[in-house]
Amino acid sequence: MLCTQIRGRGPTVVLDGGGTGQGVGGGWGREFEDGLASMATVVTYDRSGVGHSDGCQARTIAQMADDLHELVHATGVVLPAVFVGWSYGGLVTAMHALRHPGDVAGLVFVDPTPAAPVPMPAALRLPLQFLGVTQLRAMASASAAGLFGTAFGQRLIHRSVTRTSGTEPSREMLELATSFYTTPRAIRELSRMLARMDTHLREVHQAMTARGACFPDVPTTVLAAAIRPERIPAKHRRHLDADHRQLAELAPNGRVVLAEDATHQLPLEQPQLVLQHIAETIASPEHE
Repeated sequence: MLCTQIRGRGPTVVLDGGGTGQGVGGGWGREFEDGLASMATVVTYDRSGVGHSDGCQARTIAQMADDLHELVHATGVVLPAVFVGWSYGGLVTAMHALRHPGDVAGLVFVDPTPAAPVPMPAALRLPLQFLGVTQLRAMASASAAGLFGTAFGQRLIHRSVTRTSGTEPSREMLELATSFYTTPRAIRELSRMLARMDTHLREVHQAMTARGACFPDVPTTVLAAAIRPERIPAKHRRHLDADHRQLAELAPNGRVVLAEDATHQLPLEQPQLVLQHIAETIASPEHE
């Protein structure tokens, strides 16, 4: 059974979060979630085998999308709904829209993970993925030993969040990161997901580029962060931009909107901007 939280009143908005998809517990930020609940019925959930949900972690994005389809029908919320996918959740949201278009009244992608192949040889990409998995497993052991509860561990967390975002993190970003780093199970869940990441990206890319693939004719917005970490090569930045355009083009009237002064942590840094685009999606004639 998937752990699900439903808040607010009004049109249904379903949130699919980044990383492993642990959506229950405020991972989108208090200001954003409270603001959204003031204008919509908000559904958040933990994916199978993640957080407080039972079962094993789904092995494919298609399984995650089908789980989401079953969940929204089981909860009894009003459908079709607006689906919002952030980061890795964008992969699930895209696959769900392709497989279950009848569920969908609108789509908002928040700096989604690119599904197109990363511009580097597989001979380099796969070892880097293995290294990332190995590092996460070591991190889980360090977390279980209590490292991240120490002053030294807190400095490591701050440095990691700063490097990832490219800017000085907010208090809430540090709180969320600390919660993750001090929860060994969450780190192990992320390592299992990362071990399948290359397969996941190829799976979604194939679905998006299949003949006749398209999203339903609903309002579709891809919110792209303008600020990237300086260490990201220029060709990777171009790759991100191209993938976001391709994602928007799957919808008849899809669009890409650049979020100025925002990093990948868009809902935490600019919650009002994300809320604005969700509100516009709800209010659009096509949605109605």
